[in-house]
Amino acid sequence: MPRTPKPATISLRQIEAFKAIVETASVTAAASSMHVSQPSVSRLLRSLEESIGFALFERRKGRLVATPEAMLLYDEIQKYFRNLQKLAHTAADIRALAHGQLRLGSFIALSIAITPAVIKEFNRAHPQIHISCTTAQSRQIVDLIASRFADLGIVDPIAVTDAVRIERRWQFRCVCAIPTGHALAESDDISVSQLAGENVIGLEREFLSRYVPGARLYEALASQLRIQVHQSIAACALVAEGVGVAIVDPFTAMHCAPRGIAVRPLDVTIPFEMCIVSSPEAPLSTAARAFLNLFDEQMEKACRAADYIVPCPQR
Repeated sequence: MPRTPKPATISLRQIEAFKAIVETASVTAAASSMHVSQPSVSRLLRSLEESIGFALFERRKGRLVATPEAMLLYDEIQKYFRNLQKLAHTAADIRALAHGQLRLGSFIALSIAITPAVIKEFNRAHPQIHISCTTAQSRQIVDLIASRFADLGIVDPIAVTDAVRIERRWQFRCVCAIPTGHALAESDDISVSQLAGENVIGLEREFLSRYVPGARLYEALASQLRIQVHQSIAACALVAEGVGVAIVDPFTAMHCAPRGIAVRPLDVTIPFEMCIVSSPEAPLSTAARAFLNLFDEQMEKACRAADYIVPCPQR
């Protein structure tokens, strides 16, 4: 069985000299294009021919003529330089956010409010970036981030583990969603005593009871919680139908306000927390950093647009 020839050792400088000679048909012109001396180019060509084991040029009437073998090598070199150019363009696209992807995960409250506006602005500024957004429970989003199947996750901090890194964290006040035209909508804020006579649509006990004011409110209203749902969006939908009133997060309320509900602050502070997490195993991509900056801007706009989106001190 014939032995496979050992590959020659070729330097980039030798390739550059060879390419220049083919394209100019002159050692002198090649040296000028490379900004080196003619003897330097001649040495590079000679060392290349020694490395590969065959001649690359013949001299005819004072000109260098590439051999058929040289042209085969030149064709491969052209492919190499085209790939280098493509690589340079790709790097420039990545730098300019004109190439790549951004994978997001979000719990439902922020997937319907804030995040869509951020995605809209991000897509307008960087239309070549492919965006995917998964809506799921916070613990599932944390698992996606920890497994590096998503770049950024918007979650309830209660689901955060050591497997993720917190990039942003906010704490806001929950609000009361009231049917449009309801008498409670005339109040500037809503007290526990005002809710005592109402049909209250309840969220999960965990949502309210992690803070003392929320736990007290839950106990005070327990006898009136005839309908219970698991998401603010479902509670707001029932409020819009006139079924009752509900205590919900301010962002879902903001999204649903034009759809038949009035939103009023509560006179007790029941925090609603949210955070954005990433994987500690890798630095943020340029796209992820750009998304975070846009998210900050949209959060500020939301706070200015709706006076019931009120931050409260973090624990």
